[in-house]
Amino acid sequence: MFCRFCGNEIPEGGQFCANCGKAVEAEAASQPDAQQASAPQPETQQSYNSQPGGQQPYNTYQPGGQQPYPQVQVNPVQNHPMAWFKFIIYFQLFANMVIMVYNALHGFLGIAYGDDAALIYAFYPGLKAVDVIYGLICIALIVGAFIVRQRLAHYKKNAPMQYILFVAAVLVMGLLHTIAGVAVISAAVPYAAGAGMADVAGNILGTVIGAAIFIPVNYIYFNKRKELFVN
Repeated sequence: MFCRFCGNEIPEGGQFCANCGKAVEAEAASQPDAQQASAPQPETQQSYNSQPGGQQPYNTYQPGGQQPYPQVQVNPVQNHPMAWFKFIIYFQLFANMVIMVYNALHGFLGIAYGDDAALIYAFYPGLKAVDVIYGLICIALIVGAFIVRQRLAHYKKNAPMQYILFVAAVLVMGLLHTIAGVAVISAAVPYAAGAGMADVAGNILGTVIGAAIFIPVNYIYFNKRKELFVN
């Protein structure tokens, strides 16, 4: 055994160096610290969990299964403008529900005809059936609007496509209601067919234009944000 201070040889079992007088225990006590300092540290682990809105929090775990370090949030929402998305979930779909409630009341009670509802239904008996069926469809659309709104708000997978299909259903159902109403009126009063077909043509044109603009624009908008809807 040699002294780590001066290099002089120390007899086995000696406690002090005969040359410099340093204690042998000082050398032995320092060895574990040196070994610990030189020992390689294990790499930390990271675990990733998908969160609503495309957020990707991760925990960095300390060696030995100790408590994780504070979470770090990686939020892809910050990479995209979301004003239109917020307009849809906070206003548009709720507005659609209100409109559908009015349309359902019209279908069941004929409120759109005012005080002449009973007279109109008496003159066009089939019109009442058309309106009631449309009222039932409106109730289904109200439920659909709420479900789609919740799925969008929670960034559910395929929610954007369900929203687009919902809007298409609203446009188509409104158009079919107009066509059916005009058909009933035209069957009872043939000379009214001309005016009725003008209304149908206007509704068809409006529906086609609305669908041609609204559906592609929303498809492109949500396709650019598809990474958010993964839950």
